[in-house]
Amino acid sequence: MDVMGNIVYPIAGLLGLYGFVSLASLLWEGIDRKLVARMQRRVGPPLIQPFYDFLKLMSKETIVPNTANYMFRASPVLALATAIALLAYTPMGFTPVLASKGDVIVFIYLLALISFFKIVGAISSGSPYAKIGAAREATIMVSREPAMMLAIFAIMWRLGKLGVDKPFSMGIFYQHNIWEIGTPMSFVGAIILLYVFCVWLASEIEVGFFNIPDAEEEIAEGLLVEYSGRYLALLKLTKALKAYIAASLVVAIFFPWGIAGYFGLTDLSADVVNLLFHTLKVFILLFVVGSVFRAVTGRLKITQAVDFLWKNVFLASLVGSLLLAMEVIM
Repeated sequence: MDVMGNIVYPIAGLLGLYGFVSLASLLWEGIDRKLVARMQRRVGPPLIQPFYDFLKLMSKETIVPNTANYMFRASPVLALATAIALLAYTPMGFTPVLASKGDVIVFIYLLALISFFKIVGAISSGSPYAKIGAAREATIMVSREPAMMLAIFAIMWRLGKLGVDKPFSMGIFYQHNIWEIGTPMSFVGAIILLYVFCVWLASEIEVGFFNIPDAEEEIAEGLLVEYSGRYLALLKLTKALKAYIAASLVVAIFFPWGIAGYFGLTDLSADVVNLLFHTLKVFILLFVVGSVFRAVTGRLKITQAVDFLWKNVFLASLVGSLLLAMEVIM
């Protein structure tokens, strides 16, 4: 058994990715706050304010409600651990650290598991405000994921027809991309599915229309209302990691191109350059889908959001998937 190749290197790579993505995702939060403030004619906080917030929360006292059970304490840790594990299956300009034939299923499972632990933690607090937020989080989650799952499975199935080593592996996007299919129907389908993934991303990071589970003005931070200190810091970091990971998926599907090849780089140096370029693309996507969308839109009611996700986004996912598959089916 190759211990170094099978255990040590993957763990070292995962820890390195965790450190980089943590810094990048917190930095993006600072950039996002500054950009939205400028769009609203405000000064905004410093770019490194999220780092200050994280360190301050880690140093503050953690208050646990009398009504909370052990899952209230465990959920933030489990959510962050799930996000770290998810990094091993996330395409970031190169094939994921753990790539297999079915890692798309693991990716979707772990992404949903983060929300699940947040819901469990909120319910375990005993707070009625947190329970309202948890109910909304669960409702939004089961409404947004089917459209994304249908779209990604359709895309990976169609790319598999082009001939790949590991169908339904997240590394497939660096062998072939959706724009290579080349038919008019597939191009229209790809545009529709890009819209689906952008709406899904906005819902995943809960901005604009989809700032419903937290709803600061209405239910006082929703799921996080009873969290403080280091537990709140872990949840804030998990949310930042989740935003980077979800955006990475959209970038890998629709904008997978790297730049290392243009400079003749290989091996580790190529991966580092492609990771930095991938991060730039993630920031641009989050600016469009997150910052701009958050600055110019309000918040929907939970019923309006559910109707929109099922009647508009899921229908668009179905149409786009059929257009991608039509050439093969016919």
